[in-house]
Amino acid sequence: MKRVLFVCTGNTCRSPMAELIFNTKAREKGIKAQAQSAGLCTIEGLPIHENSCEALKEIGIESDFFSSADIYDLDLGKFDLICGMTAEHIDELKSMGIPENKLRLLNADNGGVADPYGGNLSTYKLCRDTLIKNIEEIISEL
Repeated sequence: MKRVLFVCTGNTCRSPMAELIFNTKAREKGIKAQAQSAGLCTIEGLPIHENSCEALKEIGIESDFFSSADIYDLDLGKFDLICGMTAEHIDELKSMGIPENKLRLLNADNGGVADPYGGNLSTYKLCRDTLIKNIEEIISEL
């Protein structure tokens, strides 16, 4: 089974949406892959942001159970692919010793996935749609 980690800053907006979208799409396509998410600067156990929850609910994905995770509590060696939302996230992951061949910047052609935090629901939906496009590309490569 392939294991994917999605990383952002607080693990309450972008990376949880990516985790839940990936797991849903992989399950729907019968692909043996599992995603997790984590934050580089978070508090363990935070809920998903309400706008992320609403954006996911709109496409049939429940997220009420989600709880944030701190990247420093994970065994990063068990992941086949680690996806960062921004170049800064990728740089931090490199500084943690993650080999470049295991790293991927999502939405690289557009400089990464913009942080929707502080935005309205439309901003979160745009983020969700960007994540879907990038996750579909990853899944097609598995």
